[in-house]
Amino acid sequence: MDFLDDLHIAELGPIIWLQSWPDAVRPVLELVSVLGTDTFFLLCLPVLYWCVNPALALRLGLTVLLAAATNAIGKLIAHQPRPYWIDSRIRPLSVETAFGLPSGHAQIGTAGVGRIAGMAGRPWAWWAAGTVVGLVCLSRVYLGVHFISDVVAGVLLGLAVLLVVHRFERPATDWWRGQALWAQLAASAVLSGALIGAAALANAPYAGWAPPRSWSWAGAIDPESLDTVVTMAGMLLGTLAGTSVMYRLGWFDAGGRLGVRALRWVIGTGVALLIWYAEREVLPQTPAGTYAGFALLTLWVQAGAPMLFIRLGLMNRAREPQPVHQGR
Repeated sequence: MDFLDDLHIAELGPIIWLQSWPDAVRPVLELVSVLGTDTFFLLCLPVLYWCVNPALALRLGLTVLLAAATNAIGKLIAHQPRPYWIDSRIRPLSVETAFGLPSGHAQIGTAGVGRIAGMAGRPWAWWAAGTVVGLVCLSRVYLGVHFISDVVAGVLLGLAVLLVVHRFERPATDWWRGQALWAQLAASAVLSGALIGAAALANAPYAGWAPPRSWSWAGAIDPESLDTVVTMAGMLLGTLAGTSVMYRLGWFDAGGRLGVRALRWVIGTGVALLIWYAEREVLPQTPAGTYAGFALLTLWVQAGAPMLFIRLGLMNRAREPQPVHQGR
């Protein structure tokens, strides 16, 4: 890793220069940074899923999950620091406990807004997506949490995710729909477990590793934690299983009057918040508890809420099940 060490030292100068900009830019770039988080996309997706177009929401959600999961594993493989961890001249305008390479905001932002641009299918959408990704990358370097090489790697991996999705989404969807429900549920569990297994394997070569003394500026960090991967694995299980169940039940129509759609969002979000609260306050704060809590949360979003809405008369069943790759 000597090359990366030398590269990081060379990249400190540009970060220091960016942080010399007027403080007025800080709140703007902090806001822009949010656009590259998996949390931002995952909070917006229920609105799209329950109230606009469930097939498109599912496609976007799985893309973001793939980007977030591979990013978390990539960080464990690389085991690289963040700028403020190694140099006291870098101000930690945001605090992070995970490794830095590749940038999650850059990778997730590229995959997420790139997928939206692909759905729009217009040149202006791609220009807008590129602008958003560029600003997200700038914000992460300015905040002192990423080197330029981190965000470049994140963008490249985000583009790789988009290419994989473009190539394999249709055949994978066709194969999935051709399986029995029990096989779909089993495959959901296997894929979810494989994600955790891949993260554990990524950490395996670093057995006994401890942060170098030169990272003393990092403060309290836990970069080898698998918490993020466990969360993503639980969400993957809930998403795939919930979608499979909902598809077998006949899918649903997300249309209706604006007031009805708003009521769906209020009810669905209220229950989701209760599940989230239970995951934090009731379930044991262990990997198993986290996994179960987020699996239940996404299962509610994908299947529980639509079934409740149908029963309450707030949503109609679809005339025909909608394929996940609808619109391509």
